[in-house]
Amino acid sequence: MQVFIAVISFLTAALGVTAMYNAVYIPTAKLILISGLTVTAIYFIVRRLQQQKYKKLDRLMSFTMSLLASMFLSSLVHAAWDMEKFLSRLTMMKMTLVLLVIVAVYLNVVIIRAEISYKKKRGNQRIEEQPNKSYFEKRKVERERIQRGEVRIVLGASTDNEDN
Repeated sequence: MQVFIAVISFLTAALGVTAMYNAVYIPTAKLILISGLTVTAIYFIVRRLQQQKYKKLDRLMSFTMSLLASMFLSSLVHAAWDMEKFLSRLTMMKMTLVLLVIVAVYLNVVIIRAEISYKKKRGNQRIEEQPNKSYFEKRKVERERIQRGEVRIVLGASTDNEDN
């Protein structure tokens, strides 16, 4: 179900961006906002109910939300643009849409690369040395060895162990 919702919402957002760019249909900002929030809420409710986490679907949904945000802002620009002598509403909306989609794609790629880099670095940090044993732990291990009758050879005095 998650896959279905994520793919359908992505295809809808991509189709919406294409329709806006080609000036086939320019939805109002309110419609884009309501549909985006509805799709996001449905996705996260289904995700919560299914108890399964798909990282690729989460990335697809974040990309979808970026496209919807680009559409939303472009629709706002289209509705609010008043300088018709300088640039027409349609031209300004297209420029805004293209710029925001490029920024959205770039930011999604940066986030994905940052996650990958963080996981590599974090994976290397998990291999760490064991902490040094305290004096009392060393004494306990030494007593156990003496009780078992193991041979003990001391080759000089150590600053760590004062009883040698």
